Amino acid sequence: MGYTNVYVYNEGLPEWIKRGYPADLKKVYPQIEVPVISAADLKSMIDKKEKMFILDIRDEDDLAAGTIKGAVNISLEALDLHISEVPKGRKVVIMDLHGKQTNMAGRFLASKGYTDLIRLDGGLVSGWIKAGYPVEK
Repeated sequence: MGYTNVYVYNEGLPEWIKRGYPADLKKVYPQIEVPVISAADLKSMIDKKEKMFILDIRDEDDLAAGTIKGAVNISLEALDLHISEVPKGRKVVIMDLHGKQTNMAGRFLASKGYTDLIRLDGGLVSGWIKAGYPVEK
């Protein structure tokens, strides 16, 4: 590769901007806030067998923690390539590991015409598992 003097800013771009550092921003996705749902409310919806599509946007490494029964994994990085696998006209519940990337995925889906979107508050670990709900491995 040839690069020897490389640094990683672990906080990410949102924190960079929050601290007031300069950034050239392009508005790619709609500026909407996708609503959140608690793990308890999602569990209730699952128990009532409500029609929904649970989209797990985690990558392969994070899948080792397990997933919610019935969730479909399409990593955030591959979502554009596999968007046809996400049904329109159904509630789409977006989940990740800790609830940090779901809003970005939601804004992307909204830009593609999806309207009934919600995010799992806290993701799998800080939301679902912390509430004591089961996961499938």
